[in-house]
Amino acid sequence: MDHAIHRAPPPSRSLLLTLCILTALGEVSTQLLIPALGTLEQSLAARPGTSLIALSSFVGAFGLGQLLLGPLSDRLGRRPVLVGGLLTCLLATLWMLVAGSIEEFIAARVLQGLGACAALVLARAIVRDVWQARAGPALAQTVIGMLVAIALAPMLGGWLTGHGGWRAPVLAAFLFCLGALVAVLWLYRESNPSLHSRTGAPRRLARDYTNLLEGRAYRAFALTLACTYGSMFAMIAGSSAVYIRLLGLSATQYGLTFGAIVSGLVLGALFTQRMIGRLGPERLVAIGVGLVAVGALATFAVHALLGLSVLGLSAPQVLVTVGGGMVLPASVAGAVMPNPNRAGLAAGFMGFAQMAGATVSGLLLSALQDGSASPMIRLHTLLAVLGFTTYFLMRRAPQASPAQSGPRVS
Repeated sequence: MDHAIHRAPPPSRSLLLTLCILTALGEVSTQLLIPALGTLEQSLAARPGTSLIALSSFVGAFGLGQLLLGPLSDRLGRRPVLVGGLLTCLLATLWMLVAGSIEEFIAARVLQGLGACAALVLARAIVRDVWQARAGPALAQTVIGMLVAIALAPMLGGWLTGHGGWRAPVLAAFLFCLGALVAVLWLYRESNPSLHSRTGAPRRLARDYTNLLEGRAYRAFALTLACTYGSMFAMIAGSSAVYIRLLGLSATQYGLTFGAIVSGLVLGALFTQRMIGRLGPERLVAIGVGLVAVGALATFAVHALLGLSVLGLSAPQVLVTVGGGMVLPASVAGAVMPNPNRAGLAAGFMGFAQMAGATVSGLLLSALQDGSASPMIRLHTLLAVLGFTTYFLMRRAPQASPAQSGPRVS
């Protein structure tokens, strides 16, 4: 039975800024740490490459948690689930700071991922609650906040690692999470206008997700997001070792280089925010996934023909990041917008799909490590082409009904 409780709060700049911070939390927690992976392994006496498991375990927990916390917020409300998640993230980050072994650090990262995932999935659900039919541009703007974090956090993480070791970026992640919690407590009141008392119950949850995935368009968005983010994550996770160990950059130089590359994500998201009302999410995803595939294939070709270099590796990746900056917000908008009464559920599975792609990518990259850049580049290219192929095959397939395809945002 549904119980009306109150009206959602009105849209405001302060609320949108808070949602941008929440959307960025998971990426900040990861991107700050990436320049410190080598130092972390040395300090905790771990074998080279083990730190990639810490990245993959985080995104795995981050994705699985959204499957539960999204629908749980439909049942209990956004605010209590969000506050509980942020408190869990804070405690886990403190545990990371005092970890004495790589195994303990990985366990803390799993707990951190479970807590931090509440920020992403509920920020997306809150946007749908508050902005309603005009949520598309607002969703794109929150993703811009996340992508700005991806661009800036590696630079800051590299500088902090150079001056304070691996614990310095972990401390910065703790402070960012604390700021997010303060913002939520101060600026956000419950936005879910009705609580669904049966949503999230174990017997119903599987049925709800099955029903959601009956829509061909939803499946296309979810699979494309998984492949695209998995492709980008292969570069994110592997780039530290390639740029620092193989190309000889310092942690600070790596942070600046990588930050410049992923700034393309912001450009793609800005374009999506401006054009989503005119083009719709379907066309934007099609353009974006095409750019990702072209950029990945160019990266593969340059490496195969000319060998490894900073410019040869970095320049084609601008196409990838611009395309990725389009796919991320447009696919989420296309999946969540047609589901106003189960925004938490729809956002939760999209978050799961995104992180599932990253988890599989990270685990494969860790298993394929051979000391060269080839596993990273090959995996990156394979997932990019798979995402492109999947999306266009599913778009050409006949739609079962207009309800499954979902309305175009306008």
